[in-house]
Amino acid sequence: MDVDLLEKTEIRIEGIVTEGTNLTELAAVAAAVLNLPPEKLMVIDVRPDQVAFDVLLPTLRAEDFFGSERDLLDAVVKVAGVRLTAQAAVHSAGILGAIALDRDEAAAAIERSTRMGSAIRANRRPRVVVFPTGFELEEGRIEDTNTPYLVKLFSQAGFVAEPGHVLADRLESLTSGLEGAASEAGLIVTTGGVGAEDKDFSVEAIERLDPDAATPWLVRFTRGQGRHVKDGIRIGVGEWGGCLLVALPGPHDEVRLTAPILLRGYKERWPKAVLAERIAEAVRGKFRTGGPGHAGHDHAGHGHHPHAHAHHHDSGAAAPVGAVTSEEGAAS
Repeated sequence: MDVDLLEKTEIRIEGIVTEGTNLTELAAVAAAVLNLPPEKLMVIDVRPDQVAFDVLLPTLRAEDFFGSERDLLDAVVKVAGVRLTAQAAVHSAGILGAIALDRDEAAAAIERSTRMGSAIRANRRPRVVVFPTGFELEEGRIEDTNTPYLVKLFSQAGFVAEPGHVLADRLESLTSGLEGAASEAGLIVTTGGVGAEDKDFSVEAIERLDPDAATPWLVRFTRGQGRHVKDGIRIGVGEWGGCLLVALPGPHDEVRLTAPILLRGYKERWPKAVLAERIAEAVRGKFRTGGPGHAGHDHAGHGHHPHAHAHHHDSGAAAPVGAVTSEEGAAS
């Protein structure tokens, strides 16, 4: 069960004495106890009888830290130069304070929270919000055909679906827009902004909120060719505070191709990696068969009108994932 730390991410061990201790090793040992990647926990303060760590993630699994105080103390004392006093203890504000629960209390708390979450989800009609992205829509240059289509599709499937405002092509704007809507929705879908140009940030916004988001490639490019500043086109599926976040391409034919897959995956609660790969494979399949949205199309653009993006990046610069480019062929 994932829990939101609500920005209270500091963990303090009191009654700890260090002498010549490697702080990187200390943080890595503590991270392993909490089932965190070593780079997601860092030492931020050392005092004569205290060490403070900061968790560099917005959410953690309750099972990974509830009742873990004894394990954490037993692990850090094995690091060279660390000594614990008889009063050694772990303290934290907010939900991380559950580290100090004993094992029975922790198990009971997780079970209660899981039951409560299941009951809430069972009695709440899921809300879906669709956000178009891009300056073309902000300025009224093209028609948004994606949002009405997606809202209608999810509404007919029994969800409360509604359009969101146009999100600007800026990483901060996209991230804050997703974060703000996630507390009131079960699913957020963005269209456009998944390409390889310097104005495409939909996938990166999801990765900011969920570093473990699934982001499979659709097409690979040679970075620096034309306007490409990234290695290719990806879609993204992540989670934030219990809300599923999905970044779809902008071309309308690709939205129509992938939306039924998204609808089924959301209804059946597919894991995000499975959902992302099935969406990606549908688009790759269209590339391989030379459909109207071939690899020369601009997913960087927001192409919500079928022809709005036809003039964009150089044709022949892209290859569907799994295809062999001329460079790769020459090297093989």
